[in-house]
Amino acid sequence: MEKALCRVCLSKTAIKSLFDAVDEIQYCAKLKKCVKIEIHENDGLPDCICECCVNELNLAYDFVTRCEISDKTLRYLKYQDSKEDGSKDQCIGENQCQESEIVFDLEIKEELDVKCDELLQNYDTDILYADISKLGYSDEDTSITKGDKKSMRKPKRNQKNDKRTKTGPLRCELCGQLTMSQSALETHMRTHTGEKPFVCDTCQAQFRTKGSLKRHFEAKHSDKRERKFTCETCGSSFYRKNDIIIHIRLHTNEKPYVCPYCSKSFSQIASLTRHKRVHTGEKPFSCPICGKRFNDRNLVKKHQSVHSDERKFTCHLCNKSVKSRTTLNTHMSVHSNEKCNICSFCGMAFTMKGNLTSHIRRAHSEKSGHCSICFKSYSDIEAHMRKHTGEKPFLCKLCEKSFAAQRSLSHHMVFKHKNATKFKCAIPDCTKAFPTAKMLEYHLFKHHNKNDTPYICQHCSRGFYRPSDLTRHQKVCHLDAHPKIIL
Repeated sequence: MEKALCRVCLSKTAIKSLFDAVDEIQYCAKLKKCVKIEIHENDGLPDCICECCVNELNLAYDFVTRCEISDKTLRYLKYQDSKEDGSKDQCIGENQCQESEIVFDLEIKEELDVKCDELLQNYDTDILYADISKLGYSDEDTSITKGDKKSMRKPKRNQKNDKRTKTGPLRCELCGQLTMSQSALETHMRTHTGEKPFVCDTCQAQFRTKGSLKRHFEAKHSDKRERKFTCETCGSSFYRKNDIIIHIRLHTNEKPYVCPYCSKSFSQIASLTRHKRVHTGEKPFSCPICGKRFNDRNLVKKHQSVHSDERKFTCHLCNKSVKSRTTLNTHMSVHSNEKCNICSFCGMAFTMKGNLTSHIRRAHSEKSGHCSICFKSYSDIEAHMRKHTGEKPFLCKLCEKSFAAQRSLSHHMVFKHKNATKFKCAIPDCTKAFPTAKMLEYHLFKHHNKNDTPYICQHCSRGFYRPSDLTRHQKVCHLDAHPKIIL
């Protein structure tokens, strides 16, 4: 048989051996745990598996392991409940669940964090942590924060009359995330408020948690810290063992954290956490100015430039200033005249990727076409031809006004019928109302504060009430100040 034949799907793209081990577990062992088949070396059958089947196998193995963990844990908890009720000898399912029989395999200890999240829905936190501790897990096996450990501290065994307060998990009102204590909830809320109460005495850097401050101090200001862990491949050294483990994955291309939604894998669990928000729609980070929510903290920082007029980055060729380095890099391609974006349909080249996208939509989409009247190409030739014919097939049911495009009808419904009076003028004796805040702002400047024009031309000091009016003025009157670059 062909060596590249996959043992599972029989495709000819198998690249990994079934006897290779990931996290000390062979693929064949995972396969045996999920399905009842026998796999042996030199049995004459294909001994490889393709990348696609590896991802599916990891998902199936994780699911089976999670079921086993949950079953053992629930049976143990039920045994504990029956023990407290005086019915220790009660049968649990088909087998007697005795405390000495609850032994977890080392290979599935990493699933504790998943199990904790699932059990949080039904069990009191104090009882849960006490029961988990009895199962043989150490602090290093869990992903529970220091605040959680403090609130879930295991009670003393010789304390007979332990009257603990049984409080359930606390849920964040903003994003719905569960926390196991009040202190953990307060720490989590700082991701929404942006509060950073822990300050470094040396450099005044601020942090949300005490642990982050400690790691910062050890990395930046501690003289006793040594880089004890060195990579044998590239020679890079690290302070912590966990850091070098993550670094080595760059050389081995190991990605042990698999997305349960799309099978995409990652080398770090933090990357997987950020990626899963794309599927779940969770957006735990919000802009402190406008409240807009994002699924990544870095996106909040990038978004905040919208609220600022500061332009830190300047082009050294034309002195144009922009807000971000990414925008500056995009702008520099205008001067280089490198047209790297080539249309795969007609071969036309463009400097900007956005121009290529617009070109494909306008000239090569299913609805696009060339107008025989005005000799131009349009992304929707049928809608464009209505401008020449005067046809308006989209009718408003409220005022019977007709439009040539569906987008125009939708715009009309929002501005004239649904939100026509959403923003009302607060000036006494003024009954005007507008569908948008920008229109209300223009009304206030023009009719109630005529002496104040917020948008000033930098060339002639003429004032305008709207930014669009200022842009139009600069294009007409000061074209020489900003010469157009022809590509």
